[in-house]
Amino acid sequence: MIFKPDWLETKQRLTDFWHNKYIGRPCIAIYSPDPKSALVPPEEPLYDKDRYLNIDWYLKNLYYRFSNTAYSGEALPSDSVMAGYTISYGAKVQFSPATVWIEPIENFDIEDENLFKLDFDSQEIRRFFDFYTKFVQAGSGKFLIGSPAILPGNDLLSMLMGSEKFLISLVDKPEAMKSAIMKLAKNWILLKKKINEIYLQYQEGYGICWLGLWCPYSFTSAQSDISCMLSGEMFEQFIMDEIKLVGKEFGCVIYHLDGPGALHHADTLCKIPEIKMIQWTPGAGSTYSVEKWLPLYKKIQDAGKMVMAYVAPEEVEFFIKHLDAKLSYIVTGCKTKKDAEQLLLKVEKLSHP
Repeated sequence: MIFKPDWLETKQRLTDFWHNKYIGRPCIAIYSPDPKSALVPPEEPLYDKDRYLNIDWYLKNLYYRFSNTAYSGEALPSDSVMAGYTISYGAKVQFSPATVWIEPIENFDIEDENLFKLDFDSQEIRRFFDFYTKFVQAGSGKFLIGSPAILPGNDLLSMLMGSEKFLISLVDKPEAMKSAIMKLAKNWILLKKKINEIYLQYQEGYGICWLGLWCPYSFTSAQSDISCMLSGEMFEQFIMDEIKLVGKEFGCVIYHLDGPGALHHADTLCKIPEIKMIQWTPGAGSTYSVEKWLPLYKKIQDAGKMVMAYVAPEEVEFFIKHLDAKLSYIVTGCKTKKDAEQLLLKVEKLSHP
């Protein structure tokens, strides 16, 4: 990778990590600014939509960002590719400088089969794959390519219906809701298979762009942000089958556990064999303190699963001293490239006292 000069060595470490071999320290992805004075960012687009779907502007912005960032340890030049959120089954998509979201469909009928048809010839899907193919071709040999951010069945349905109607329907129409979630999950699988088919022509191994992860064998991500509003019983009733299905289709699952409101599902997630890694995101307004979340990290590792944790650089030492390095993937950031290099050296020394 042009933006990751030590990619071959990094790829070997990641290959060992995913095959449960100790690499001599925990995996640690360290991002830091590395300004290049000769480079200038592209002009701001006229419309927020262009930030996500104008491939020319998007690639110019990526190149600028990647060129001005140092990727130390297992850090990889990657982007969420939020264009995947525009696969919305005809629902209106809203854009802002920071994110993309889907507006609920008015008078959404959960039992209308036509709402769940996946049409690869539709304008929104053709537009996405045109964008994605150009993204992949431009990224070959330069930065991580792989699966973009695409909402899974359960979270997409909650957006299409609106959270309140979604939650009420789980009680009023449980069988119809289970069926709808699984239909969308199967469509998600078809989309992901086509995505994999495209990018595997240009990159060895598998990627999850929005997580910045590379793996030598097939893997996928799963999530349920709406689960913060679900009881444990409802999670098992409505969400578990989707996680198991995507795991069966793509191999191991990286589960995105988002926010303290979803923590009551941690025990259940730790028992799902398809899940190999849990990525913990404390959520807006919550602390990233390792000491606070240490019991959660230990619970995950005690279940034999890997932890992907976002850690402040000053807390990396505490993390290493209290957790299993073989099951740890630390993500952090430093103020300068020199700081990042020094932190990596410190991690190596701490791992070989």
